[in-house]
Amino acid sequence: MIIAVDDAGDPGLKLKEGSSKFFIIAAVLFEDDLDAEETALKIKRLRQKLGWQQRHEFKFRKTSPEIRKLFLSEIKNCKFEVSLVILNKADVAEVKEFKNDASKLYNAVILKSLQAFDGKLKQTHILVDGESGSTYRRNVKTFFRKHLPKGTMRQLTYRNSVEDNLVQLADMIAGAARRSVERDKDASYLKIVKKRIVSPETAL
Repeated sequence: MIIAVDDAGDPGLKLKEGSSKFFIIAAVLFEDDLDAEETALKIKRLRQKLGWQQRHEFKFRKTSPEIRKLFLSEIKNCKFEVSLVILNKADVAEVKEFKNDASKLYNAVILKSLQAFDGKLKQTHILVDGESGSTYRRNVKTFFRKHLPKGTMRQLTYRNSVEDNLVQLADMIAGAARRSVERDKDASYLKIVKKRIVSPETAL
């Protein structure tokens, strides 16, 4: 099994100082490695069709509305499931442990996204966006080992999203979810992959 994970927004709680209103995690589960490979290949071929260079990244906030919809339409029939956690941070703004350490909120939200797969995970390779340089990402591997049932996680790898099509997929879905609750509450992107979402959550 493979899970690609990415976020939208940030886990900080300084809401009056520029932190995002929402923090979102998208966890994309492939139960079979072949399904993951076929999805990654489809994304690669779309990049070629657009005439983009190999390292040109699909990233929601940097991509035009037309290409966002093209990307999501291209992959909507691939074999994967999505768990979303859409957290309004106002709901946890006064939780002391989260205020003092953004990594704890990050860990809690990402754990919630994995638990939504309801015991399905076994010997899973988890791909997380980032080079493990972000402060709130550094201890997620230890956190998972402690809080996930034994045998759930085989390996956790930090990936540079520029080089990983599956992490880019998670980014596009997380971005679509954020757009559905912020700004103009445009849910048109998220609707494209609605049938792939197994557990949309709105709180911890």
